[in-house]
This record gives sequence, C-alpha cells and structure tokens, in this order.
Amino acid sequence: MKRRLMYFLIGVLAGMVGGYFYLRHRAEPPAAQPEVAIQEGKTIDFSSGKPEIRDTPEDRAALEKAKAEMDEATQDVVFAPTKPAEAAPAAEAERSTPNAQR
Repeated sequence: MKRRLMYFLIGVLAGMVGGYFYLRHRAEPPAAQPEVAIQEGKTIDFSSGKPEIRDTPEDRAALEKAKAEMDEATQDVVFAPTKPAEAAPAAEAERSTPNAQR
C-alpha cells in the first residue's frame, strides 16, 4: 500500500512539473497577417516578408506574357456539355429504395 501511494505521489509530482513547463513555455501566437486588396493588373510582392503592391512596366509585361501563354495553352481545350439530370418517377424511386416499408 505504501508503495502504491509513493508511485501515485511521484506521478502527481511529475504531472505538475510537466504541466508547469508546458504552460510556462508555450509558443507565442503568430502575428496577424495583413490583408491586401487585390487590384487588377498589379502584382503583390512578398519577397521582403511584407506584401507590397507593385505596378512597374516589367510586372505588366510579365503579366501580359503569362496571360498570352495561358490563352495559347487553353485555346484547343473543349469541354463537352453536361447532361441534364432526368427526374425519376415517384413510383420507380420508391421501388429502388432498399428499406422501403410496404
């Protein structure tokens, strides 16, 4: 009995020490991310760690080049029209239900 009490007290002490270190050394919450409004034809540069809106001739040229490449790559893509869903009659739907009570 004394041995059980000793193990119990050691366990409680270890839990208290572990809880103390867990609560004492928690990580800081991350800083809030700034919101950046998307603007047509402008780029958002994150290379400095903070968002910077840029509108330089080089950026505009890169955007136009990328848009032209995407348009060229997708010019031959054709999607088939979707088939409209057909409504099933109520009697047929009732028969197909596995757990229908009769």
